[in-house]
Amino acid sequence: MSIIIGLDIGKKRTGIAKSDNLGIIIKPLKTVLTENLIEELKKLNDENSIEHFIIGEPINIEKGNNEAHEFVLKTKLGIEKNFNQIKTTLIDERFTSKEAQAALKQQGKKITKDNKDLIDMYAAAIILEQYFSFYSSDDAHENP
Repeated sequence: MSIIIGLDIGKKRTGIAKSDNLGIIIKPLKTVLTENLIEELKKLNDENSIEHFIIGEPINIEKGNNEAHEFVLKTKLGIEKNFNQIKTTLIDERFTSKEAQAALKQQGKKITKDNKDLIDMYAAAIILEQYFSFYSSDDAHENP
């Protein structure tokens, strides 16, 4: 089995997490500038064999799709264009940043302006955990 990558895409930064080859261990990997995301994913794919991208989908039930949602969908299309052989799946990312902040606080890490990128990569890990825990390929919004 190849690795699965979790992505928490934001306009400025994107958090990246990855699974091990068995899909058992999930590791927050890094945070990159979103404008450099495709280049970074190409490097990761060269180093590892990526099987699947799990992308956090910002859903706002009360207000419908918003600007962040549209940005993620546009970025997803760019990923699919550059990695057409790799499956992509969108999953609901509501509350992942808050969960990431709580996990970091529990570890005794203080969130400052200088280390906000920690939240993004931990949120990406939570997105990946949610995929493994709650979603089967039938339940998620897969790329055809």
